[in-house]
Amino acid sequence: MAFSADNYAYAFVLAAVFGLYLGISETVQRAVIPKYVSPELRGTANGLYSLVSGVCFFVSNITFGFLWDTYGVNLAALYSLCLSLIAIIGMAIFIKKYKL
Repeated sequence: MAFSADNYAYAFVLAAVFGLYLGISETVQRAVIPKYVSPELRGTANGLYSLVSGVCFFVSNITFGFLWDTYGVNLAALYSLCLSLIAIIGMAIFIKKYKL
């Protein structure tokens, strides 16, 4: 089977795609931070960004896992979809307000 859990090539492709995604998305996010912060607070702003991002990632993964274990994959996926849509709408409002 091409996409089985035992296929190392599949795991390598997944890791490469995920690494590419992280390399692109995190670079863009971190490049935006200095635009809104004075030069003497850039380190603090990057640290605060990493703290908030990490805590939110941790909480969302715990919530997703709890929903999956308790109610099944459908509710967990719906939770993920709803929060993604909220994030997209929030980012659209932010972009419109600050004209990135």
